[in-house]
Amino acid sequence: MKSIFTSGGKLFLICSVAALTLGIINAITAPVIAGRKVLELNMALTSLTGELQAAEGVTVEEESVVKAYYPVIRAGKVESYILQLSGSGYGGDMKILSRYKLDGKIISVKMMDNLETPGLGKKSENPEYMKKFISTGSSDPVPVRKDMLEQSEAEAITGATITFIGVAKALEEGSRFITGGRILKGGE
Repeated sequence: MKSIFTSGGKLFLICSVAALTLGIINAITAPVIAGRKVLELNMALTSLTGELQAAEGVTVEEESVVKAYYPVIRAGKVESYILQLSGSGYGGDMKILSRYKLDGKIISVKMMDNLETPGLGKKSENPEYMKKFISTGSSDPVPVRKDMLEQSEAEAITGATITFIGVAKALEEGSRFITGGRILKGGE
C-alpha cells in the first residue's frame, strides 16, 4: 500500500514539474508566435496591395467565411478590399487572403495557412495554383466545380478536389460579401 502512495507521489511530482515547465515555455513563446503571425499578415497584405496601402482591418463577427476585411486606399479613396477568408479543405481550415475590386472581381489570392496533405493539397500554396481564380467573381463566376475550368486546369486539380472546392467556395463567398453590401460604410 505504501508503494502505491510513493509511486503516486513521484508521478504527481513529475507531472507537476512537466506542467509547470510547459506553462513557462508557453508564456515565453506565445508573444513571439503572435508577433510572427502579425508580421506574416502584414507581409501578405503588402504582397497583395503592391504600392498601395491597406487600411486597418475590420473584424467581421457574423460571417462564417469572411473573418475580416482591409480597405485598400488609392488617392484617399477605397480602391479595392482584401478579405481574410476561412475555407474548409481536406485537412481542415484554410486561411486565405484575397483582394477584390469593388465589383467583386478577384485581383489576387494568397494562401496563408492550411493543413492540406503534402503533395497535391499543398499545391494551393503556389501562386500558380491561384491563377485560375484571378479575374473571376462579379459577372464571371468563380469556378467552384471542375467542369467550370479549362481541361488542363481540371486535370491539374485531380486528387485535390476537396482543397480546390474549399478555396473556390471561400473566394466565391468573398465576392458575394463585396457585392452584397455587407462592408460597413465606416470601413471606407
